[in-house]
Amino acid sequence: MAKAFGLILMLVALYIGMTIYTQGIENAYGGIFAPIAPSGGDSPMATHLTPAAGMADAPTERRPRRRITEAVRDRVTTDLEEGARRRGY
Repeated sequence: MAKAFGLILMLVALYIGMTIYTQGIENAYGGIFAPIAPSGGDSPMATHLTPAAGMADAPTERRPRRRITEAVRDRVTTDLEEGARRRGY
């Protein structure tokens, strides 16, 4: 009985997840899972979280894609150099 209940629970979770994935969180089940309702502004993503967010410009250029290992390596190198500079090395 417990196995059947677990299987049914997994199928329901899969159905809910696939519906949200295909329709989006705003449209799935009438927006019941939407954490923040859109404000109805000119943009469908306008939520009026903060005044500064409404004044932000869209990104003008796309950054080149990098492998995650390169970004981590650069960050670690920068942190190590900053630590050495603080200690006077």
